[in-house]
Amino acid sequence: MHHGQLLHLLDTKVAAEWLDYNGHMNDAAYAIVFSRSIDTLMDRIHLDAAARKATGYTIYTMQAMLHYVKEAKHDAPLTVRAHLLEHDAKRIRIWLEMTEGLGGAKLAMSEQLLLSVDQSDGVRVAPWLPETAAALDALAKAQGGLAHPEEAGRGIALKRR
Repeated sequence: MHHGQLLHLLDTKVAAEWLDYNGHMNDAAYAIVFSRSIDTLMDRIHLDAAARKATGYTIYTMQAMLHYVKEAKHDAPLTVRAHLLEHDAKRIRIWLEMTEGLGGAKLAMSEQLLLSVDQSDGVRVAPWLPETAAALDALAKAQGGLAHPEEAGRGIALKRR
């Protein structure tokens, strides 16, 4: 990853089973793609399958917000990239952008709050493993120059006149 760039996480295509009655990607399928992107992020921050098995550490999603911008059709290429908005000893707030292939039209965005969980002896919130904390610090530093997404941190509301 280059300094000041979004972290490339996933390339895939719109699967036939993701299509809805309107002939485009169902809203739940966007969540599937974003979830798979978080799986890739876990690999990048030293929480891959082997690490999870060895340590019992994982990530739980505490909150997710989806923003739909443009429909995606069958077989359309999808690319997801990430911006680490902030993190602390036990949490990550991340922004995911889905585009039609690399550099294509923006299709959707997801803002997620993720939590560090130790499942080795029950389920408890725990500080990141040192390797994960270091990877998150490095990612935050590399993305330090990125502009904060305009839509990030916004809730849902009807505009009042």
